[in-house]
Amino acid sequence: MEPVQNFFDSTVNSTSPVHHVLSGSFHSLSLFLLAFSPLQRTLELVQTVDAFGPHQYLATNPRKDRVYTTSWALPPVLSTWSIEAGRVEHLSSVPITATSSYITIPPPYTHAYSAGGPTGEVHTIDPTTGALAEKLQQVLFVPEDELDKADKTRVALRYGSHGVEFSSSGYAFIPVLGTDSIEMYTRDSSTGHLKHITSVLSPRGPSAHDGPRHVKIHPNGHVLYCVTEHTNLVDAYKITPTGLEHIASRSLLPSSTPALDPAIFRGDTLLLSPSTSSHPAPRALFATTRGATTSTRGWLSTFPLDEEGMFAAGPEGDEYWETPTSGGKANALDVLPKDQDDGVWILLTDDDDASAGESGGGVRVLEWDGWGTGGMKIVAGWPQSGDGKLMEGGSHAVWLD
Repeated sequence: MEPVQNFFDSTVNSTSPVHHVLSGSFHSLSLFLLAFSPLQRTLELVQTVDAFGPHQYLATNPRKDRVYTTSWALPPVLSTWSIEAGRVEHLSSVPITATSSYITIPPPYTHAYSAGGPTGEVHTIDPTTGALAEKLQQVLFVPEDELDKADKTRVALRYGSHGVEFSSSGYAFIPVLGTDSIEMYTRDSSTGHLKHITSVLSPRGPSAHDGPRHVKIHPNGHVLYCVTEHTNLVDAYKITPTGLEHIASRSLLPSSTPALDPAIFRGDTLLLSPSTSSHPAPRALFATTRGATTSTRGWLSTFPLDEEGMFAAGPEGDEYWETPTSGGKANALDVLPKDQDDGVWILLTDDDDASAGESGGGVRVLEWDGWGTGGMKIVAGWPQSGDGKLMEGGSHAVWLD
């Protein structure tokens, strides 16, 4: 297998390594290839890519030479992009029924799974080109006889399906905001098809209106974490063959005085810290919430985990960092381990109006070096004041190397 770094040999060298980033935007139609220098602590534009945006979410294959994007454009599509010789090129687009908010490519990397609003879809991946290919299955989150009348635009993302993730044991989980449920499926390893097992309802009951939005699964395959958009919590569940058992919850908001009102925030996304040689199991869970308006800044929370993926301490052990703005519709994350230590570089996207103004920073790089090291620090941001309107706010950005 060709090393990922070979795709960027023109801009990477051993004395001054550069990490590349691809970002979408909720307002700009393009994609943006960026380069982050840890030595210079700069984030700079490499290529503006004519695309089919606004692109809400990006996913990569393991080699990171293919990127798969959702789009708010109509009619709804998913697109495939190649990363070759340090450039981004469009490979293909496939039509889908409704605007998608999420796409993932689980092992063995032969199928892509997307979800958004009233539908989810399963596509094959062409083994030669790596592009999205044949549509195999459509999964519904509304009754079949109501699909024709269902909203299939990005508006439906506010109350429909909003993500899809897989456990190492082959279960699929799709959070659905409007039904306050996490839908659980088995996956046929040969055909890629999903079969519904059960609907897991909020542990706090229907009156809580939690709005499960995003899920992530511990590498051990036994623990699932879910962010709730409306109540600003992270729920941890034990995965069983027949469903999920609620274990514990943590707030996305610090226990400030006076207490922060969850109603003025929107729980957003979460990611596990990467595996390293010294810490093979994730030792932290990162999660964000956004301000409901530009007058309320968001939060990035860091929760310690034990070796089994359980919350390792009481709430007093959690770290909270207030984001520079509300985050707009973003405050999305991606994580990259730092070289030769246990710290991480974190991408944080910002869609607040201020990120396109004087303060800049539609995409920010943060640094976190572990517990007791001073918490989150802003290292770099792009675009900066004076760059012009290159990108009007970031949606989701991913590390490419």
